[in-house]
Amino acid sequence: MKKIVIFIFLMCTFQTIHCQMQQAVSEVREKYNLMGLSVVTVSDGKISGAYQAGLRDLDRNLPVNDSSMFRIASISKLVMTTAMMRLWDRKLFRLDEDVSKYLGFRLRNPNFPDTPITIRMILSHTGSINEGSGYDAFLTDTYSNVSNPPKFSDLLLPGGRYYTEDMWRKEPPGTYFSYCNANFGLAGTMAENISGQRFDRFIAENLFGPLGISGAYTVEGLSDINNLGVIYRNEDGHWIPQVDDYKGHLDSPRDFSGYRPGTNAAVFSPQGGLRISAPELARIMILHLDKGMYNSQCILSAKAVKMMQTPQWTYGGSNGDTEEGSKISWGLSVAILGSIPSSDLIPRGVMLLGHGGDAYGLISKFYYDPKSKSGIVIMVNGIFNKLNKGSYPAFYDFEEELISSAKKYSGLFLK
Repeated sequence: MKKIVIFIFLMCTFQTIHCQMQQAVSEVREKYNLMGLSVVTVSDGKISGAYQAGLRDLDRNLPVNDSSMFRIASISKLVMTTAMMRLWDRKLFRLDEDVSKYLGFRLRNPNFPDTPITIRMILSHTGSINEGSGYDAFLTDTYSNVSNPPKFSDLLLPGGRYYTEDMWRKEPPGTYFSYCNANFGLAGTMAENISGQRFDRFIAENLFGPLGISGAYTVEGLSDINNLGVIYRNEDGHWIPQVDDYKGHLDSPRDFSGYRPGTNAAVFSPQGGLRISAPELARIMILHLDKGMYNSQCILSAKAVKMMQTPQWTYGGSNGDTEEGSKISWGLSVAILGSIPSSDLIPRGVMLLGHGGDAYGLISKFYYDPKSKSGIVIMVNGIFNKLNKGSYPAFYDFEEELISSAKKYSGLFLK
């Protein structure tokens, strides 16, 4: 009888805490006028709560739920690299190899023609590639012709159709950090050539399948888009859809059947196109927290996880663009916020690792602390008010309120 009473007490306590966190999420959504909000907390290496508020689709008045998927922007890079490191585990590539080996053409910064560009440099944004003035046209033609897209050589080699001199930095490869989306279309293309698989099939086999993830890097890869969230911006005082406004039905899916792997994997948008729910994204966080394990299955070696989390670049005063202090150290597709000073928000000694996303009105965060095996996933599909930075350059003020509530109610960062 005593055990039953204790069990009931614990269940009631859990329900109370869950309700308090849900209320905090709802209040943040209302205070900052967010379209929709999905938050997942991870504590002691397990999902401790999933919370939603607002709408995933304004026109259809559909609420966010725990299965709602959003285009998470640049967190897609960390997810892709996690899958790519499975190839590294199998010794199919080395991080310090010349990327030319896996591209089918010799890639060099024209300003430093004798300096190889390595896979490590590409995954840590130190390869000296810029998003030059020809990049947007390259992407537009890539997305509009997925069966026969332009080649990366047309973008990166002098004389190419999309090449411009500002595609390359003036600093030598490996010496300067400059965040660049183009790196990851290139990395996805390398993953195809190394694995021999089309990017979407490579991701499905090496990561999404083992983790039971139903997300995809393209809308066409989703089995059901009815729960796909629309991304909005405030334009002149009105919510205006930016991407993924399909009304539950994809009328004109693109045909990828003619695509040849190793040509231009940017057709799958590895740099920012992943559509996934917050609880499914949290599985990837748990994989990193548990040193490559998930549900007692070894997906990735502990060595590979450690390599991703190890600084490949750290700001030294003049060796990179920190984007107003939001980027101070970088692993392999992992932002390293360092040992954040103690405050009311972040306990002393906490080292936050992860990634953020910001595109088309979507704001997303994926950050965790390996020591306490806790973390938080945040997805917002539109904010009506002006965005304001919080106490830390990597976070907005509304995100810091969510982190503070998660710390209070979900055991975030508690050892």
